[in-house]
Amino acid sequence: MQARQAIQSLKQLKDEAQQEGPRLRETEKFSSWKGRVQSVLTRALGVDHHLTQSFIKNRYSLSVWTDGTPDSAWERAFLGGVKRANGIIDAALFELEQAGTSDDAVDETAFDPDLWAHVQVHVQHENWQAVASQTAIFVEDRVRQWCGDPKGRDGQTLVGKGLFAKILANDGQFRLGKEAGEWEGWRGIGMGFTQALGNVDRHNIQKRADAKRYAFGVLGVGSLILTQLRHQDGEDLALDE
Repeated sequence: MQARQAIQSLKQLKDEAQQEGPRLRETEKFSSWKGRVQSVLTRALGVDHHLTQSFIKNRYSLSVWTDGTPDSAWERAFLGGVKRANGIIDAALFELEQAGTSDDAVDETAFDPDLWAHVQVHVQHENWQAVASQTAIFVEDRVRQWCGDPKGRDGQTLVGKGLFAKILANDGQFRLGKEAGEWEGWRGIGMGFTQALGNVDRHNIQKRADAKRYAFGVLGVGSLILTQLRHQDGEDLALDE
């Protein structure tokens, strides 16, 4: 999600909460509002960002109560929670506005949506080393989850080259392509990605003048692998895990 779109959405959601007031407490309205705010924060800042986590952990009910607790106390607790949530939204708006428009020229739809959500905050802050390293980490982790966490001969967890060699093997369930030449090509891309990029960017901080171009190159290759898996094996992948 681009910064400008996220800012607009968060402002609208804040206005919605202020206009609804106590009526927002109705189950369907509140569930919808909370889910939409959390979705925007996650896509704009990332699920691990402290503001996203603060919103997720925010309480809208009393921590201690008895059978005789009046409804007015519940209402005050709820409105207090909404007030804190709006404060978190204000902080997110400030951060997004301060981040500038470094990602505005990037078409987020050009990348795998889960991968983009994971690295977008690093793109916004122009932390290109983190874009490259987090792409390498995320792609390997996501491929492992999607494809059922395959094991080696001795039951060990497969990593890096071995993971892609197993998953994209010619006789594997998730081989990519339609014929032998394509199977080998996609397996080479997967293994090459983790050997040439993953091992470097996960264990070293690279200082290079073309860091941005390099980071988007890593992002592109990682996205290509995930995109092809979704396209060809989407019905068989464990996408919800």
